[in-house]
Amino acid sequence: MSVVNDNEVTSLGATRLGLLVRRALQVREAAAQFEHDWPRLANRPPMPGFAWTELERQLQDLAPDALSPMVRDLVSAVRKEAGPKPPEMVLREILIITATLLDEAFHTKWHEAWAEGTTMS
Repeated sequence: MSVVNDNEVTSLGATRLGLLVRRALQVREAAAQFEHDWPRLANRPPMPGFAWTELERQLQDLAPDALSPMVRDLVSAVRKEAGPKPPEMVLREILIITATLLDEAFHTKWHEAWAEGTTMS
């Protein structure tokens, strides 16, 4: 399938591939910056393992009912990009999601935006 723009015919497949490559490079750069800012510790005692589904289940239980449906999408987004990232970076993203879900100010903003039919910025 092709799209015609002002300049030429552009393949949607090539456009999608370009976007995927750009996103992969962004993730790689973010991971490198994270490792620069937070070098791996020499002493890293093991942490108990858990599954993504267990994380999702616990976050859904902690989240207010109105925000619970978004947990699946948030966990899925972190999971999909976790592979090339340092473990501590993934942990930080999980903690940010948790803090956001538990933040009363976020709940208020989310409810207001939802009631107005707008997106949050």
